[in-house]
Amino acid sequence: MTKLHVAIGAVTGVTGGPATYARELVSALAALDDATLELSVLTDRPDLLGDTTRVRVLHLPLRSPWAQPWWDNAAVPWALRRLAPDVYHGTKHALPLAGLSRRIGAVVTIHDLAVMAEPDTFARAQRVQLAVHLRHAARRADRVICVSRHAARDVEERLGVAADRITVVPHGISPRFAPIADAARRRAIRRRWAPEGAHLVSFVGTAQPRKRVEVAVQAIERLRGEGMPVVLVIAGRRRPGYEPSWMSTPPACVRLAGELSPEELVELYAASDLMVSPSSFEGFGLTFAEAMACGCPVVGVDATSVPEVVGDGGVLVERPEPALVARAIAGLLRDPAARAEVAARARARGLEFSWERAARRTLEVYRAVARGAP
Repeated sequence: MTKLHVAIGAVTGVTGGPATYARELVSALAALDDATLELSVLTDRPDLLGDTTRVRVLHLPLRSPWAQPWWDNAAVPWALRRLAPDVYHGTKHALPLAGLSRRIGAVVTIHDLAVMAEPDTFARAQRVQLAVHLRHAARRADRVICVSRHAARDVEERLGVAADRITVVPHGISPRFAPIADAARRRAIRRRWAPEGAHLVSFVGTAQPRKRVEVAVQAIERLRGEGMPVVLVIAGRRRPGYEPSWMSTPPACVRLAGELSPEELVELYAASDLMVSPSSFEGFGLTFAEAMACGCPVVGVDATSVPEVVGDGGVLVERPEPALVARAIAGLLRDPAARAEVAARARARGLEFSWERAARRTLEVYRAVARGAP
């Protein structure tokens, strides 16, 4: 079979779903037993890519998240002129606005259109940047990859992309996300975060307006007011400029863990009674899948992509309201048998997400684009 040279733009130094996606996809593609695939990766953080023995890596530094437009529109075209690949894959919503030769096939992953659905949850500069790049990428891309059916419908309806130019490729989950069988170890982890006898509930994700973290905080405060001993651990980075009062002066029932390593995240998920995320908009909902893979039941909102990701591995509420979320959490915490049953279903659901499967499906997209297939 003819050789296929693919260049992948992978911004991995900014914590979040797109960074995890880029990092894991590169690793999974490199691990495929396919001698015809030649991979080049343009990245801001080569040190975060793991084993790159089968990958050509070009380091394109990114000074800050605000420099992303420069990275996409200056650094990437410069690198592509050097590499002359058959296909370029922008893994974070964007393709270069200029300088991407028509001889190079173009693939873009659009994770979500939250900026269009909930514009007030983004800073003005982000709204402008994303609006320009999303619309350009939708026009220029030979194929658009979406990480959920919901995201695909959104891209079709809001950006006018024909359905035959969209391919749905769900995220995978790293095998490291798995239950911890050692009960003594789980107890030791729980003691780091919650006093003896208290329930441990976690929230994992970037603290930003659309994640509705304040709803989880208020739900836990409500349960504490009803006499239920419960602690909420919030793990993840805070989006620059987002400074809610509950973060500056956290309630007594809240622990702020900050950014955790993948190993620490596995421990938190595996030791938690459940993971709650009242997010009002998700392109996929990677933390739901990670938690479920660790055997941790989840509580979320029945909206956007969350139902298709969670399946029967958790409890979904109609709206991100503290009373509804508190009721769902209490239902699982007060019934250990029901919680164990949901945890088993969560683990089974989490195992359905595979990065190898995602890599093989993405490689099919690259080959179709290189052939000029519709």
